[in-house]
Amino acid sequence: MSNNENLFSQIYQQLSTQLGIEYLQMNGTPQNFTWNVAPTGQMDPTAYQMISAMPNWSPVGNFSPTATRFFDAYKQIFSHVTFKVSPEQQQAVTDATNQVTQKQNAIVQAESNMNQAYLAAKQNGGVIFEAQYPTISDWLASPQAQSYQTAVKDATAAFNQALAFKLQLEKAFMPQSLQNAIEATVMPTSNPASATAPRGWVKVPNGSGILEWQPEFKIGKSGQDWRNELTNGSQGAFTITLDASEQSSAMNHSWAGGSAGYSTFFWGVHGSGGWEKIDLSSQDSSLKAEIKVESSTLVDVSPGDWYDGGFLNELANATQGQSGQGFTIVSPWVANGPQGSSSLFGQYGILTTGIVQLLVAYKPSFKVTMSKATYNRNYEKFNGGGGFRIGPFNFGGNGGHESEYVHSTSGNNTFEGETTSENPVILGVVVSFPGNVSPNANKSKSAADLAEV
Repeated sequence: MSNNENLFSQIYQQLSTQLGIEYLQMNGTPQNFTWNVAPTGQMDPTAYQMISAMPNWSPVGNFSPTATRFFDAYKQIFSHVTFKVSPEQQQAVTDATNQVTQKQNAIVQAESNMNQAYLAAKQNGGVIFEAQYPTISDWLASPQAQSYQTAVKDATAAFNQALAFKLQLEKAFMPQSLQNAIEATVMPTSNPASATAPRGWVKVPNGSGILEWQPEFKIGKSGQDWRNELTNGSQGAFTITLDASEQSSAMNHSWAGGSAGYSTFFWGVHGSGGWEKIDLSSQDSSLKAEIKVESSTLVDVSPGDWYDGGFLNELANATQGQSGQGFTIVSPWVANGPQGSSSLFGQYGILTTGIVQLLVAYKPSFKVTMSKATYNRNYEKFNGGGGFRIGPFNFGGNGGHESEYVHSTSGNNTFEGETTSENPVILGVVVSFPGNVSPNANKSKSAADLAEV
């Protein structure tokens, strides 16, 4: 286990046990809550990007523009299910199903082309490319990526159109609750700039500020409510302690059944060129850190009216619907199979996880003690940086918030600081499992069990 993975694991263990969260996914890249207050019927795009994602089957995750959207995975489920129809309609449904599969394959190809283009540009561009586009998110915002994004968008639209036709053929044979949910998945044709959001949809500005229809997700508390709750006393206060000389295997025993590789770094400082990775602990076993959080809370998240969790439960358990209405999972697809299978749910499925809560912390502070050699090697970066990063915790340095960060060095071995920002930090999410397909018992431990690891 690498040193950084060990320290991520120590934070994961303490967050899980102190806050009693069993199905925690900790953020690999820090996420500051700087979401704007949106007008009624709209949602801030940064907020939407995060809460609409489908988390990876991992104890640590990243929420990037390339992450799979929960809504898209939900709709894909229906491309592998056929509903009982009249004999006269059977051939039409079969033809429509084949069309859906072709369109879905086209999406996979378009996404593959985009990822390959990014990797090729990164390899050929060297350090200049990495400085200009430190993440794929930065590259996706560049003109070079627009044609690839357009291809993915067009392929997705063609898939949605083919799937809508298939579902329309089958609609009369679905349970009424599912019919209502299917109706809510249909993209509105009205202009979001002037129309009221229909059931199951919300307006979200795109990168150019133009409103677009997006499938709705609901947040249990507004940003202002978060702040009011977090600033009112010390509810949910906690302290994290890190020790480079200790080992933790908490993530190996988490709900995800093992740790994963992380593209992000654990320690970082913020300068004029952005975030810079620094290596504090891999060669300094004496290093210790303490992170204190003034208060914390969990914010509920749920999908909109287009989501029918009851049907997914029936599907995952291969239980036929009521009143003679039924469905068939199209071979070779299965409800929940092992690695290598074509699964709808579970670790290796299309619709693996969802987000039910955000873990939000307020006013974190830190104190790091280290050897004199480590201190001297990084002294100028400590004092000159406009921000500091410890795992999922950000202190200043992001989005122009360098002024909301104070720090000091002392004693030839101590570096400490705190955020002065009123914006909370999102440390992670609580994960749910569509169809109630929970992780295997032999791969999962509760938060209490993790305390013993």
